[in-house]
Amino acid sequence: MKQTYEVSILGQKFVLKTENDEDRVKRVADYVNKVMHGIKTRSSTISTQNIAILGALNIAEELFSKDERYRSSIENWRDRLIDICSDEDQQAS
Repeated sequence: MKQTYEVSILGQKFVLKTENDEDRVKRVADYVNKVMHGIKTRSSTISTQNIAILGALNIAEELFSKDERYRSSIENWRDRLIDICSDEDQQAS
């Protein structure tokens, strides 16, 4: 069942409806707020819209990088398991 939560990002309040629990909503909003404030701090003349766009791009880049590392790690483990199984098959012969 969806719950309603109020969060604040860059001083602007947002009402969110989600099935996530309050702790997760707070952690996500705090993270987005941190990213946005970091951009705002580096450039005091940037518009809120551009902060949001740059923040979204930064978060997307982090997501893509983590996904690539995750996939690479899975492939490495798969290859290692194949090697181990091949070695055991050869030793059993």
